[in-house]
Amino acid sequence: MIFRISLLIYGFSILISAKAQNFSIEFHQQELTIQPDSLGRVYLKKLPFEVYTTLDHLDGVFINCSQESTVYNGALQGQIPDFEKVGWKVSVEAAFNEERELFIQSQDSYCYWFYDPKNYDWHRFDPVIIRKGKAITGTKQIIQFYQIEEKRTIPVSDIAWPLYLSCFSVKGSFKEKNAVLNQVQTFQLIFED
Repeated sequence: MIFRISLLIYGFSILISAKAQNFSIEFHQQELTIQPDSLGRVYLKKLPFEVYTTLDHLDGVFINCSQESTVYNGALQGQIPDFEKVGWKVSVEAAFNEERELFIQSQDSYCYWFYDPKNYDWHRFDPVIIRKGKAITGTKQIIQFYQIEEKRTIPVSDIAWPLYLSCFSVKGSFKEKNAVLNQVQTFQLIFED
C-alpha cells in the first residue's frame, strides 16, 4: 500500500513538472481566433491583429520574426542556430508594446516577451495582463512592423510577403551557460487582401 501511494505521488510529481513550464501562442483578428493550418500557416488580412501569449509557470518566451526561414527551419528541427548566444542577441522593444509593432529580424536577433513583476515594473506586452492561476496571458496588438536592419516601419496593410515566426522557451540560463531548448512553436504569417 505504501509503495502504491509513493508511486502515485511520484507519478503526480512527474506530471506536474512536465506541465510546469509551457507557453502557447494565439492569433486574433477582428474579434476572431485565427487558427494555423496543419503546416502552421496563419492567414491574416492586411489589418491590425493581436498575438496572445500565455505563459504558464514561465517568465518569458523568445521570438524571432523574419522574412528569412533560417531560424524557422532550425526551430522545426529543434535546433535554433547559434543557440548558446541567443540570450545576447535580444533586441530592445518598447515597454508595454507602446509602438504596437512586431520586429522583423534577421537570424541574429530575437525578442524576449516576458512577465516578471517581482523584478520588473514593465513588460513587452500591452499594458493589461490577464491572470488565471499561475498562468498569465499577455497580448500584443500589432498595427505595424519594424524592420530592424533597414530601420523602417511598415504598416500591416503594406506587408506583401510571408513572415516566419519562431517562438521558443528555454530551461536554464544563457548567463549561467546551462540553457537548453524547452518548447518550440513555429508559424508562417501570410497576409492576404
